[in-house]
Amino acid sequence: MKIFLVSALLGISSCLLAQDKTPPGTPGEIKNSLIQIEREIGRANLDCDYRYFDRVEAEEFIFTDSAGSVTDKKQDLAGEKDCHKSDGTYEVDETDVHLYGATAVVTGRVTTTRKNKEDKLVVRRSRFTDVFVWRDKRWQLVAGHSSRIPDPALQK
Repeated sequence: MKIFLVSALLGISSCLLAQDKTPPGTPGEIKNSLIQIEREIGRANLDCDYRYFDRVEAEEFIFTDSAGSVTDKKQDLAGEKDCHKSDGTYEVDETDVHLYGATAVVTGRVTTTRKNKEDKLVVRRSRFTDVFVWRDKRWQLVAGHSSRIPDPALQK
């Protein structure tokens, strides 16, 4: 009887530990929640929401921009302090999510619109790749990369 009780307790505890390390939901629900995080990242960029980035970025977060510059979480959060809120838009589309257990790779396209100092509308498009890990019962962004899509009108 004692062996059965110990075995049952070990089984329950390992299930509970596994639940914390595995994102809940169906693959479709998980993918939708990650795409929603990408949209929230856009909103946080426009709103200069320092707290959001502090929460979603893992401590080891690293970002590579299209010029090859690399920043870590501390540098990224420091840049938010100089941010100016924008009434522009940030649209995420052409997304794809690949799940690898407690890791996810999200790719997509972002289109931003903002007015410049001359009050002219500026539209920019870029492609991104973000890597998330499921940790502490939430998705944390551990790495990101963004590359600007050249404006075809400027290439002629």
